[in-house]
Amino acid sequence: MKFDDVVFHPKRFAILTVLFLFKEMTEGDLAKAVGISWGSLSTHLKRLEEEGYIERRKAITMRGVRTVVKITEFGYSKYREEVEKLRRVLEDLNRNV
Repeated sequence: MKFDDVVFHPKRFAILTVLFLFKEMTEGDLAKAVGISWGSLSTHLKRLEEEGYIERRKAITMRGVRTVVKITEFGYSKYREEVEKLRRVLEDLNRNV
């Protein structure tokens, strides 16, 4: 069983997990939720966007213009698929213990 390298990088997995739960949030809120720096967040969001897992758009908020990050349908389904693979691996490990 092969895991998706894009999803299973620890920081990208954390980003996708937060977006899976909340659907969308600003880059600033996402950086705080995941606990990573702006530079690291930017790098990982770029990769996720290039692969079609997320979309970014500008939005006007009470605090000014912000970039909102949203998980795509593709990202949502790929995340669920990868988590299901992980669940099966863990179940197999538990059976063999």
